[in-house]
Amino acid sequence: MKRAIMALACAATAALVAPAVAAPAQAQTSAQAPAPAADPVAALRKQFVAGHGVRYVSTSTMSILGIPAIKVTSNGGYAFGRSGIAAADSTQKVKYSDLLKEEDEDLKGAEDPVRTIVIGRTVYYSGGVFADLLPEGKTWVRIPGQRPDSALSAGGYFNAADWRSLKAVLATTKAKGPGGSVNGAKTTLYRGTITLGQLMKVSPGLKDGLAGLGSNPGKTVVSWKLWVGSDQLVRRVSATADLKSKVEGKSVTFTLSDVTTFAGWGRKVTVKAPPRSQVANLSELDSDLPDTQGPVILPD
Repeated sequence: MKRAIMALACAATAALVAPAVAAPAQAQTSAQAPAPAADPVAALRKQFVAGHGVRYVSTSTMSILGIPAIKVTSNGGYAFGRSGIAAADSTQKVKYSDLLKEEDEDLKGAEDPVRTIVIGRTVYYSGGVFADLLPEGKTWVRIPGQRPDSALSAGGYFNAADWRSLKAVLATTKAKGPGGSVNGAKTTLYRGTITLGQLMKVSPGLKDGLAGLGSNPGKTVVSWKLWVGSDQLVRRVSATADLKSKVEGKSVTFTLSDVTTFAGWGRKVTVKAPPRSQVANLSELDSDLPDTQGPVILPD
């Protein structure tokens, strides 16, 4: 039973660090007038200027039966194109509880930092568990052909830098009031709940990230909060939900929570692919990719 729970915990790491980054919308036609930035979705879409973007810091945690099991910290940035996220660069650190490490020694290497670069449908990984798999002289592995909405992490159940996800979440707002100050910005706090099924409609990749839990989480309720500045841009987002799965015939509850803070909206963000001389293809790795690599959510 203990070993089975550990395996599910590792599978849940993918869900923990894979926010929904939907494929960018089609660019507006000349006949469409730009929407005024009178709400968070309109304000976000006005940020979609090539060469500009936003930075973020995210902390995600998972507990099993109320016991802390995994903590993931991420920091990075999104580079925008005309219709949404075009690329991303982030560094992740995973911390497993002593309980899990006692059950699987392979998890020890998984705690080393992993850098992830996402450009279009291609993901590049460096460090962490990938370091020992790479051939001599290579520091990156390239994984092409990813789903447009199933890689990179800003943490949590949805990405507030993706306008489709933000729109879906705001549509479920139940309360709104003063949110205090976030990084010096006065905010309004939005609160509500949304089901994973609703989020999967705007980000099908979220379903892939949760598939390893072996359950049908569509009806699971996610409680969320959004702190929005006076300029209508999101400054912070938090989300939490209890996911249930069967382990050896018994129901086990995983609690997944995330807090992400955004800063530097509109600043220049440049994401470049690693030098070709340092990149290995999957066929060059010494063994298969590890199951504990964590996910990635990719922009189109």
